[in-house]
Amino acid sequence: RGIYDNIAKTLAYLLGGNAGELTVMLVAALIGWPLPLLPIHLLWINLVTDGLPALALATDPIDPGVLTRPPRRPEAQLVDWNFFKRIMLVGCLTAGVALSAFAYEWYIDNNLADARDAAFSTLVIAELLRAFGARSDTRTVWQMGLLSNMHLFVTVAASFALQLAIHHLLALQAPFSTTPISLGQCVASLGLGAVPLCVL
Repeated sequence: RGIYDNIAKTLAYLLGGNAGELTVMLVAALIGWPLPLLPIHLLWINLVTDGLPALALATDPIDPGVLTRPPRRPEAQLVDWNFFKRIMLVGCLTAGVALSAFAYEWYIDNNLADARDAAFSTLVIAELLRAFGARSDTRTVWQMGLLSNMHLFVTVAASFALQLAIHHLLALQAPFSTTPISLGQCVASLGLGAVPLCVL
């Protein structure tokens, strides 16, 4: 049961992240916006933001009450309608905050590079924070404890550090088309990125 739970939460996390990325690109194309994310941004998100936390989720400690639950029905499917609805909700929320950051920077400051940077940072932060929420459908992050899966905590912290590095190290700014972000921008990205975690 513990192995099954970890497979399910890892799969849901990866599919939810991919749904968010696809929704961002699809909505932008449908309404005639320029691409909010560059190919290298998508590659970074899939390899670092999604991939590393997913590996940590696969090693999540088994729920102590796992044997108190009734067994799964033999005909039960992993990807059922409820699973699909949750993935779509995650994708829409994640895309919503990323597109909001993009629209604000583009329409207010009229700067496409900054708008892409804001969408990229917000999407990355949303994905990293959601990794903590992906651990359980019934318990909150605070009930489970941030440090109860140290692999995940260290992975998310390292990914945050890498995200800051590509904004502040000159050698990484050019490939990612990023610029240094201020404390205010960082707080705004954190606030928007926390929305999917808080809602779900």
